[in-house]
Amino acid sequence: MNFMKKFLSAAAVMLLSAAVFAETYYVSVKSSNLKAKPSGVAKNVAGVSYGDPVTWVKEEGSWTLVSKGSTQGWISTNALTKRKIVTTGKVSTDAKEIALAGKGFGEGLEADAENGNYAAVNAVEKNSVSESSNESFKTQGGLKVSE
Repeated sequence: MNFMKKFLSAAAVMLLSAAVFAETYYVSVKSSNLKAKPSGVAKNVAGVSYGDPVTWVKEEGSWTLVSKGSTQGWISTNALTKRKIVTTGKVSTDAKEIALAGKGFGEGLEADAENGNYAAVNAVEKNSVSESSNESFKTQGGLKVSE
């Protein structure tokens, strides 16, 4: 009985700690997918769109594990911002910053990209690949996602 009380107390402290340290981020790209692993070739687990709030869980390299509702998945850290994105009414950032964030640029790349030509990026963004085509490409190419 004493063990059970200690266990429940420790569990309650862990849950409260997680709630206190949970930080909300916002998706700063037009659309993206949360991945099962921190890899661009990993399986998609959920889609996210510009302005969607997600909860930070942890970071690993250039990837961040987030939760959206009851789903957890990995997303490129450059696709996230701490600034709340408002899609109607007053916007919390200036137009240049929104345009750069929409291209996937984080703070570190903004200075280099301010005078960039985005025609090629815009052309690539118009393309889309189905999940089945993506899986077929990975299989045929022998691409492996580390477990």
